[in-house]
Amino acid sequence: MKRLRELQEDHEIMRRIFVDREEEKKLAEDLESVAESGRGRVRLITGDAGYGKSAIIEYFKDYAFENQGVAFSCVEMRELAGVKPTELIPAIYRMIIERMENKNGRRGRQLLTEVSQILLEKYSERLDKISFRLKNRFSTRVRERFEKLGNEAASRALALMAVDYLNPIAYDYLTGIRGLEPDEAKQFEKTLGCRISWRLQREELAEALVTIARAVREAGMKALVIAIDELEMLGGTKSDLLSKFLAEFTAFVEISARSPIYIIIASTPGFWSEDRKSIRALYPFLYQRLNAGRFDLGGFKEADARALAWNLIKLYEEAYGKLAVEGIEGNSLGSDAFKAVQPLGHPRGILQHLLGVLDGKVVIARS
Repeated sequence: MKRLRELQEDHEIMRRIFVDREEEKKLAEDLESVAESGRGRVRLITGDAGYGKSAIIEYFKDYAFENQGVAFSCVEMRELAGVKPTELIPAIYRMIIERMENKNGRRGRQLLTEVSQILLEKYSERLDKISFRLKNRFSTRVRERFEKLGNEAASRALALMAVDYLNPIAYDYLTGIRGLEPDEAKQFEKTLGCRISWRLQREELAEALVTIARAVREAGMKALVIAIDELEMLGGTKSDLLSKFLAEFTAFVEISARSPIYIIIASTPGFWSEDRKSIRALYPFLYQRLNAGRFDLGGFKEADARALAWNLIKLYEEAYGKLAVEGIEGNSLGSDAFKAVQPLGHPRGILQHLLGVLDGKVVIARS
């Protein structure tokens, strides 16, 4: 069995360490509003390293799956560090689709195929289905219903996800991995009954994402949640290129206002508003758009550290048995950790301190 310290790398421990801070409640309220209204919103989370930005996203993902049937996609900007600034928007769009998953673990192409099959069943009457099976194409009625989702090219490709032999081609088209070859484009036209453009254009990406979000909702999931973590990783980009990216990125942010998309953006305070090369300095429009809904993750209070200690003790008990944690008292353990860590209340520091103490008390006791 893995030691608890190793579980941090799998984010497994992050799902269990929260102590009911106010920020968690705000995210839950946001998502409930989006799920009920079908109109999205954006929430900005700022906090220095180790204050729980990534952890709160991991926690919220589990909450969203358990309490609101959604599709969830997390983009970690660190993974796009080698991408040219001019290609960041297509890369983010592609990662959103590839990482999109539901509570049953279906992801990417598999999830989109399931969505398109649900929509085909929902939009097709019996004669439409018979026509589809016999002629291997979508009827005009079904095609038009798909196209009402938004971007026509994206809607058609989404419809073709239900056709097994066109599934990989349609998915590559939707993610922008490649355009259609001439023979593939002809096959699309033959099966769908109408033309589809050879390539999803860069300016269509935001509209395509809106279409996919609407399809997700039509298929029974209440919203598409997109978490964009570690925005500060863009800090090394040249100012002029960063400004151009932020202009495009703002278009992605704006789509939430007219679609069932809830976007969570995480950044350090410095990159957001304090440095000379910050969002505030380089692109004030985005700063003004998001800053009103910003919340800054602060440190733990001593009571939070105690609650965290008890949560960790429960984890160790589940991993090693009740006898392994017998006599370990969470209140004193948490208070000691709170006082020992600098800066005072630093969440990651408190977590690491508690894990170190518990490793000694529990693992040594078992050996």
